Amino acid sequence: MKKNTFILFFSFLFSLSLAQIDTDLIKKNVTENPNQHFYPLLEKFKKNPDELSQEQLNQLYYGSKFVEMEYTIGNYNSESGQFWKPAHKKLSKSKAEKIVREAEIKYLKNPLNKSLLDDMINIYSALNDNHKANLCSKQKDLIIKTIEQSGDGKSEKTPICVLTAGEVLQQLEILIYSGPKAEFDQKMKQLSDGSILPIYKIGDREVYVKLVGGYFL
Repeated sequence: MKKNTFILFFSFLFSLSLAQIDTDLIKKNVTENPNQHFYPLLEKFKKNPDELSQEQLNQLYYGSKFVEMEYTIGNYNSESGQFWKPAHKKLSKSKAEKIVREAEIKYLKNPLNKSLLDDMINIYSALNDNHKANLCSKQKDLIIKTIEQSGDGKSEKTPICVLTAGEVLQQLEILIYSGPKAEFDQKMKQLSDGSILPIYKIGDREVYVKLVGGYFL
C-alpha cells in the first residue's frame, strides 16, 4: 500500500513538471519587459547556458517567439540552401574558414535555432575549435531538453510545446514510429493566445503538440 502511494505521489509530481509552460505569462513577460525577461537570459545562454534554470530556459526559448529577433528562423531557412549549405554536413577546414566570420554574426544574433547550431558545430569542428563546438552542442541539448520537458503530449493541458512547423512534424514522426501502424487522423485547433494545437492520432495512440504563437517566424 505504502509503495503504491509513493508511486502515485511521484507520478503526480512528474505530471506537474510537464505542465508548467505558461505561454500566456511568458508572452506577457517578454512583451512588457524584455530587458528583464529576455535579453539578459539570451546573453547568459550565449556564454554560460548551464547557469540558466529550466524556468529561465522556458522563458527564453518560448519567449523568443514574441520578440523581434535580429536573425529569425525564417531568415535562416531562406539562406539554408545557399550560405549554410556547406555546413549542413562535415566540411573542410578551408570552407569553414571562408564562412565562419559571417556565420558567427548570424549565430550570435539568434543561438536558439537547433539547425543553425548543428551547422555551427560542423564549422567549429572543422576548425578544431572544440570549446565553441561543445558550447553549441550544450546549447542544442538544453533546447531539446526544454522541448521534451514542456509536456508529455498526452492531453490538451500538457502538449509538447514547439516553435516551428518543422518541430511539429518531428513529433508526428515520433508518433508514427513509436508503435504499430494503424488508421491515421489529425485535427487542428486554434487557441485563444494565437497558438495552434495539432492533435495527431494513430490507432489508440495520440499526441498533442502546441505550436506556440502560431505560424509566424
